[in-house]
Amino acid sequence: MSLNYTLIGKHIKEVRKKRKLTQEKLSEIIDKSPSYISYIETGKKQLSLETLVDIANALKVNADRLLSYNIEFGNDQKDDFSPILEGCTPFEKKVITDTAKALKRTLRDAQMPDSYHRY
Repeated sequence: MSLNYTLIGKHIKEVRKKRKLTQEKLSEIIDKSPSYISYIETGKKQLSLETLVDIANALKVNADRLLSYNIEFGNDQKDDFSPILEGCTPFEKKVITDTAKALKRTLRDAQMPDSYHRY
């Protein structure tokens, strides 16, 4: 498998803009040139793992968010839950996660045959 550096760059650019950072500011934070950031965002340069981690830290996202279209899951589904939690406070994350877990339990209980319900 080869990585799609164009998609990685696209994600970096999306998150950078969402964080209201210029290429110049990001380049300062990670100690790279603005033109290097431009090359990364257009997929013209392949970034190292170290640079990917530096960028993820600077943008305050998990590296998997930047790699999301390159990561294959067993059932070919992408992780839709992480972007929902992005930017949430710890309290908001806990409430959302607890709600999702409760919903999952409810859905699974609803699918079980009556003989499996033990009240």
